[in-house]
Amino acid sequence: MLGKSQFASIPEKAVFLNIPYGPAREKCLVALTAALIATGRIPCLTFQVPDGGQGRLQRIFTLLKSCSVSVHDLSAVGIPVRFNMPFELGLACAIREQSGKHEFLLLERIPHRLQRNLSDLGGIDPIIHGGSVRGTICAVLESLSHPAGNPSTTEVYKLYRSMIQILPAIKNEHGNQSLFSSRVYTILFLVGCETGRKMGLNSSLIFPQIPEIRAKFCSLVSPVPVFSSGNPAQSRTRI
Repeated sequence: MLGKSQFASIPEKAVFLNIPYGPAREKCLVALTAALIATGRIPCLTFQVPDGGQGRLQRIFTLLKSCSVSVHDLSAVGIPVRFNMPFELGLACAIREQSGKHEFLLLERIPHRLQRNLSDLGGIDPIIHGGSVRGTICAVLESLSHPAGNPSTTEVYKLYRSMIQILPAIKNEHGNQSLFSSRVYTILFLVGCETGRKMGLNSSLIFPQIPEIRAKFCSLVSPVPVFSSGNPAQSRTRI
């Protein structure tokens, strides 16, 4: 399992993901994960960290503080009302104000809605993903940079498709647990790293756990094309 101790040694690669949990949001999480892999980043989610008795709020704050960047998807507006995402964004704002060493990225589905619903963030514009997989991938590529240059949205989408393809087998192996469980998500992330490496999307995210997972799951992924590096997506200033 990728635990906090492993994240601690590479804080510049760690990205905290603040997104709604649930079956309807699995594609969003896989899209974000594929894009982060392609930019050489490591996604961090609260459910990955064991509860050591300190409580959920302390786990969230500690993990968020250990990451150099956080991504906040504030598009989950509806009934029942969800306050977790704006609350965790508030924690990120506080960390940035106190330390000056944290950056955050805002995602939304509908233009101008966040300015009405969260006017205190005036001047900080979200990236609109339109609720689509490609839009979510593009939002990450527009904002987070890779030293070797970012791949295109199309290239990352092919990685996403490979990860979606293997997800049912990983779930089945672990009693059909949700993607939002530590073991299922960690294995999917590692398979994504290996698949991305074969596609030429990254070379920096290599973990010792991958060889033992490769034989069981990576062989089930359809052959993927190898892309040349150095095809950066057009973007505004990246983090």
